[in-house]
Amino acid sequence: MKTFTPSKFLYGACYYHEYNQVPRLDKDFELMEEGGLSVLRVGESVWSLWEPSDGVFNLEWLQPILDKAEKQGISIIIGTPTYAIPPWLASKHPELIAQRKAGQPIAYGHRQNVDYSNPLFLTYAERVIRKIVERYKDHPSIIGWQVDNEPGLELFHNPHAFAEFKEYVKAKYKTIENLNHEWGLVYWSHQISNWEDIWLPEGNTDPTYDLDWRTFQSQLTTKYIGWQADIVREIVPAKHFVTTCIDLGRVGSDDNEISKKLDLTSVNVYYSPQDGLMHPQPEKIQGGTPWTARHSGPGLVYLLANMARGLKQENFLVTETNATMLGHPPNSGMFPPYPGQLEQVAVALISRGAEMVEYWHWHTIPFGHESYWGGILGHNLQPGRTYESFKEISATLSKLGPRALGLTPVSEVAMLISAQSRWAMEFQPALRTEASGAPLGDKESYRKFLNTFSDLFYTSDLHVQFFAEDQLPSDPAELVRTHPVFCIPGYYIANEDVLKYAVEYARAGGHLIVTPRTGYANPKGTINTDVMPGVMREALGVHYNEFSHLTMPLGVKGFKENNAGATHWVDGLIIDDATVLATYDHPFFKDFPAVTTKEFGRGRATYIGTLPNYELSKGISHWVRSLITKRELPQSDSQSVRTNSAITKDGKTLHFIFNWGWDKARVKLPFAATSLRNDSKVKGFELDAWSFEVIEQE
Repeated sequence: MKTFTPSKFLYGACYYHEYNQVPRLDKDFELMEEGGLSVLRVGESVWSLWEPSDGVFNLEWLQPILDKAEKQGISIIIGTPTYAIPPWLASKHPELIAQRKAGQPIAYGHRQNVDYSNPLFLTYAERVIRKIVERYKDHPSIIGWQVDNEPGLELFHNPHAFAEFKEYVKAKYKTIENLNHEWGLVYWSHQISNWEDIWLPEGNTDPTYDLDWRTFQSQLTTKYIGWQADIVREIVPAKHFVTTCIDLGRVGSDDNEISKKLDLTSVNVYYSPQDGLMHPQPEKIQGGTPWTARHSGPGLVYLLANMARGLKQENFLVTETNATMLGHPPNSGMFPPYPGQLEQVAVALISRGAEMVEYWHWHTIPFGHESYWGGILGHNLQPGRTYESFKEISATLSKLGPRALGLTPVSEVAMLISAQSRWAMEFQPALRTEASGAPLGDKESYRKFLNTFSDLFYTSDLHVQFFAEDQLPSDPAELVRTHPVFCIPGYYIANEDVLKYAVEYARAGGHLIVTPRTGYANPKGTINTDVMPGVMREALGVHYNEFSHLTMPLGVKGFKENNAGATHWVDGLIIDDATVLATYDHPFFKDFPAVTTKEFGRGRATYIGTLPNYELSKGISHWVRSLITKRELPQSDSQSVRTNSAITKDGKTLHFIFNWGWDKARVKLPFAATSLRNDSKVKGFELDAWSFEVIEQE
């Protein structure tokens, strides 16, 4: 793998001149130059333009765009077009269309509808990839290549994929007797006597089968992205990087494993704008949040950025993010950001390690499925408020200069992330939701655990660095030195060695924080039969025998915050030798503590037995902060003001202070500092609505 270090911050958009009904290359590049754009992604969505019929290639259409970019000093990332297959390929080989159930192919007319594990598809994909890469590999504007786009949208039920899955199962379990035992197939008379008896996944109800199925499917995606990356690397100059555009948490992907195949991480960051960026969040936003976000609040931007940086424990690129409204179709998200919000989000991403921000996209398209997904220019292609915001962000980047690159975000909290736990909670959801007034399992359960506990720390300006199991330092004491808090939220599919690691982390002096569902099942997907929390019981000083969903929030007493509450879930904690910090205000649940803590070794272990609301999160996180750090931060009485910090390449500390709300807010500094926005000494300042400041601590 190669390391790519940009010489300047990359700022731009995805550009599709081929979608214009009237040519306007000169006008677009004039506006790009005026707006300070420095990078474009091109070419990834138009296989039918690259290869209009089988074996007939049209490779020259991109040349004028790249030449124009070179003339203006704009860098180019070219995408391979394999995620949207042309009609001629679908017609010639209908067997390549992905099946969501056996024998039920996806009707043609969308994208990402091909089974990319099929060797025949790979033959066609390799042909077009090689043609494009060979044609443009030496163009001086190019800095990198994006292979495919947002992989992992589908789980393939095609016959050859299911046959491969059975071979995967044979290789893993060796004997039918072992498979019957490990999957628990005595239940409901599911024991098999022949490998061919393994049933189709769409009829499966066994969680262990499903975990193997999801693992297998994720490996198909990882293998596919690695295969494309290897083809491109074979052809292009060594200075070019290879990446893909990751939409975090897709059903067919393990993002950490995909990232191992790439030179650097690139992600999409879509969020809820307008009131969806307020902090704290309103109790209820009418009509919900845009469907792309699944969550709201500025903490979501930080969650996604921190997840992105955690994929390789390195800084990352943002290949797509909101320019304005998000529509798929028009009733799903017509929320153009308020003035100032685009700039806030761009700077927030930079503060957490982004070294490129690209908007999707330059033009708002007048046709097709995404015609209401807004770009920097609207349908009339005239510069408007979004374009002016784009220019303002470019001016801010100029002021930040090289200090915007190579930042190391300050992260007090290490947080474990688990693709297997996400898959398990999608199959057997831990939490409940409603659809048409009826309760059902919430397939977003694992995301809600991550959102809730990431937001908990965000309320007190504590920030998170994510780690997968295989990324944790070998010595828990090393993690204590770098991260005084280690939180393990919703770690349902739990490796016992990782749980023991967490215990040793607390013993070595760290603050371990555990939540519901952590440790409840093993890596096979079967339930642990120990008294929970199993191997962590001694460190935590509690145990439980039962748990409950909540039909309504419960009040919680113990922290000073009014309206502190519990949501979704209660673990029925029983005290061994821990200290109770908070209890439920309820006739029955009052007998179970909500939050406990215990000093253990040189550190402590805390159990949060519910999903806390904002006020309870604030109480817990303020308490956590009081135990771990004396680091001084900018201060404000306004709840809408949040701060995070980063270390520059030359060791200076930058503080990024945001006002996520409408009311002006005063900020006081407990140290001498210089504003990087106006190059002046500051002791305090006022933040307008939806604004920010970046200061360098002296």
